Amino acid sequence: MLDYNKLFSKNPFSVNQEIKNRWFFKDQKKLSLYHYKQCKEYQKIVDKIFTNLKKAKKLSELPFVHAKIFKEYNLKSVKDINLSKTLTSSGTSGNAASQINLDRKTSLLQSKTLNHIFSNIVKNKRSSIFFIDTPDVLSGPSSVSARGSAIKGFSQLFKNSYFLLDRNFNLKIKILLNFIKKNKGQEYVIFGFTSFVWKYLINELERRKMNIPKNNGILIHGGGWKKMKDQAIDRNLFNKKIFKNIGIKTVHNYYGMVEQTGSIFLECEKGYFHSSIFSEILIRDNYLKIAPLKKKGLIQVFSLLPLSYPGHNILTEDIGKIEGVDNCKCGRKGKYFSIIGRAPDTEIRGCSDV
Repeated sequence: MLDYNKLFSKNPFSVNQEIKNRWFFKDQKKLSLYHYKQCKEYQKIVDKIFTNLKKAKKLSELPFVHAKIFKEYNLKSVKDINLSKTLTSSGTSGNAASQINLDRKTSLLQSKTLNHIFSNIVKNKRSSIFFIDTPDVLSGPSSVSARGSAIKGFSQLFKNSYFLLDRNFNLKIKILLNFIKKNKGQEYVIFGFTSFVWKYLINELERRKMNIPKNNGILIHGGGWKKMKDQAIDRNLFNKKIFKNIGIKTVHNYYGMVEQTGSIFLECEKGYFHSSIFSEILIRDNYLKIAPLKKKGLIQVFSLLPLSYPGHNILTEDIGKIEGVDNCKCGRKGKYFSIIGRAPDTEIRGCSDV
């Protein structure tokens, strides 16, 4: 269908927007037509809400689905016999969780893309990754949750992986301290959902009055910002505490969702999220018209990875704005944007809050 090998041969943030626009729309349209033929529910949505799919001439004209659709319908574009697993997103108490049906090909594409994107910031894949989570997240229902899926995906990218929380969520910091002592100057990664990093790592280190010496670690975190904002904790305070208590060299947040696993939007050193060659973003105003640069609105996200379900073009409940194109001071090409928060009167949902 799509030439994924060509994508994997490129630096994920090296293509300027004008060049990307030429082929990304064509690939997205191919996916839309494919899901239109393979998924009856998606076909009904397109026929009822949108104009003729075949006549679409630009990305903004392609049919999208709302993120909530995956809570209400079990959408799939492959036969049940070809499904390998079904992921679930988080939902507040009493609300249904999203169901994301995956076949083997889609799962492999997600893992390979995740690896390719993080190769941009993690150079030593032979090193170790430390999860701010409990090993129980890999068993039972948690194993197919957003948390479990993310941890599985990241663990496959590194030679060694460790959990820094026991089954009772107690911090086992000696594991990390021993690694740093024995591997001075070696690059390694800490991964966790944002609220977990704050609650179980930062708060616990402060309670113990511990500061880890400066080291060559990289923190990757995402999700769970609703809990942080309720506590008046923003990005600057979060990063300040990270550098002070853990002594690592860099921090990277990311924006993503279980509905589009793999094609995440990585936060750069300047604090902006970037679309890669696997993803794209549009901002729509209150009337669902395309918002101009630097104007806030609902975030619409695109991915080239979903083949087993029609999750390639999703209107989210998140509010953001595109800050610029091709000119971020970090050097990465394409669109870069910021997240402002959730749209009013929507269900509060964070991928780590399961």
